[in-house]
Amino acid sequence: MHRLSAEQINAIVRRLDFLEIELADLPNFKTITQAEYISDRDRRRNLERLAENVVNATIDIGKVLLSATDLPMPDTYREVMIRLGEAGFISVALAEKLADMVRLRNVLAHQYLDIRWPTIATFVKNAAATMREFIRSIEHLLDTARSGEDQP
Repeated sequence: MHRLSAEQINAIVRRLDFLEIELADLPNFKTITQAEYISDRDRRRNLERLAENVVNATIDIGKVLLSATDLPMPDTYREVMIRLGEAGFISVALAEKLADMVRLRNVLAHQYLDIRWPTIATFVKNAAATMREFIRSIEHLLDTARSGEDQP
């Protein structure tokens, strides 16, 4: 494994900051109902964009971390999350949760509203806790990288 460069650390920090900003808006959607999701196009679009931004930021962080290893880059974004767990960057349990969140991207792009709703509702319910765990794990990695200790 290669050490994280200053440039890689900075790229991760920027994405973590972005995640924090996006997650600050998540409570605005805690009470959204299926009827509101379907009928309020602006609110639906904002929620979907927030979900997409959160998932994309985690993927970007994962790709930066994996680029610092000798492991081949996975073919899918879901595999990026799984590989983070296998490589020890995050727990395997967290990697599986994130891999499930990655599926949300495809659901948003290709499914009808009534099919999207259960996936979005799960995201609204679970994203804050999952992303806080992810952020803590990545911040710990960065602290380790900055102090020069061995990394996974």
